Amino acid sequence: MSRRAKAPRVSHKVAAARLREHPNEWLPVGDYRSSITAKDVARRISRGYPIGAIEYGTPYEPTGAYESRTELTKDGTRVHARYIGETP
Repeated sequence: MSRRAKAPRVSHKVAAARLREHPNEWLPVGDYRSSITAKDVARRISRGYPIGAIEYGTPYEPTGAYESRTELTKDGTRVHARYIGETP
């Protein structure tokens, strides 16, 4: 039995920059095999939490400037996000 090919790693710095260039537009961030992982990444984006090691921080700052959601796909779960700007 063959294994599924690994999905490309998500560059969250690139994704966050792309979202800031297209405010209020939902764009895909990345695909994840596990819905649990995808939901955790989406939560971290929305709350401005670090993704990965804490010392690397997060490109999704300031807190509350991004919204995120997940979508089931044929091969897993896709994370979408949008930049809504800083809240007053």
